Amino acid sequence: MIRFPALVTLLVFSLSSLALANEDFPFHEFMPVDPMPASIIGAPIHDSEIELDRISGGVVIEAETSGLTPQSAYTVWALVFNDPSACVDECDLSDMGAEGFSALWSGVGFVANEEGEAEFESIMFKNEPAGEVLMGEGLMNARRAEIHLIIRSHGPAAFGDSELLDSQLTTFAGGCDIYTCVDVQYATLKTQQRMVAAKRDKAPFQDFSEANFGDIIPDSKIKMKRKQRKIRLSGETTRLEAGHAYTIWAVIYNSPQDCVDGCNEEDFVLPSSSVIWSGIGFVADEDGEASFKTRLREGSFPGQILFGMGLTDADAAEIHLVVRGHGPAALDDPAMLEAQISTFMGGCETLECVDVQFAVIGQAMEAADDD
Repeated sequence: MIRFPALVTLLVFSLSSLALANEDFPFHEFMPVDPMPASIIGAPIHDSEIELDRISGGVVIEAETSGLTPQSAYTVWALVFNDPSACVDECDLSDMGAEGFSALWSGVGFVANEEGEAEFESIMFKNEPAGEVLMGEGLMNARRAEIHLIIRSHGPAAFGDSELLDSQLTTFAGGCDIYTCVDVQYATLKTQQRMVAAKRDKAPFQDFSEANFGDIIPDSKIKMKRKQRKIRLSGETTRLEAGHAYTIWAVIYNSPQDCVDGCNEEDFVLPSSSVIWSGIGFVADEDGEASFKTRLREGSFPGQILFGMGLTDADAAEIHLVVRGHGPAALDDPAMLEAQISTFMGGCETLECVDVQFAVIGQAMEAADDD
């Protein structure tokens, strides 16, 4: 538990987190041969690109590809080699029985557009499969796992049959009793890794409540970009109280290498640690949602400082964000509303203030080795 002045308590927990600077990979034509598991990985797909980010307890995969059949249904499957060292030489389909291997739905299903193109995003969390698991236990080692993707065709999208279409977009054999299912594209997301500072990072917000602590907030994300002497943050979140006021606080560890076993509340004693208002304050909309953005600059403060010197090393700082609720927005009292969306104790003397969500971003990370 972290204690602030005036006996105010703000819980700030630190989850093990990794962030991987952007790495781009292409899809390739996939031509399986008999007998499996042998296969031939063909030419790169024109206008295809996959971006892999390692985040807190998981990975984010953003991709686009072409060369698909227009208006056909597809699923994306992940072959996860949690322990790449268990593979014989480089990991490939012949290593599907290796220790730590898993094959599972990535959470992505889509219908190719009229040009045979598609864009998609998958967030795969450790120990939390999105759906069908064909082999193994899913993603177990978000830090080091090597991930291969297979795009699988399920025939023409069954727009007139919602149950069949759902099956085509979420299951391995969906529609295969009617149409021919075939694996059409393949990608290898492999990195040689070393510890560096993340230039970009992305993470979801997580529930801060005691009953549901750590649960992922659906349709939420925070993105970070490091610039010269500043950090840009942008994001969105859900599951807030409609019409309530909120602030977001930045817990900054400017020298994360000095933290003991990952930065957390015990590292507040470090002279490089700080907690400041992030510059973000808002009133949740009628759906309990909000979007926001801010910049943190070295030597500059958006507003209230709870302690420390703020951001002093934009190149290396690790940042934890906490979303704090300040009760129903005082829309008829401008002075009160201003306090509710810009100060730690705004409205707390008359309304209950509570920390409702958190995110961990910009921590120590592994990136591709340049060698």
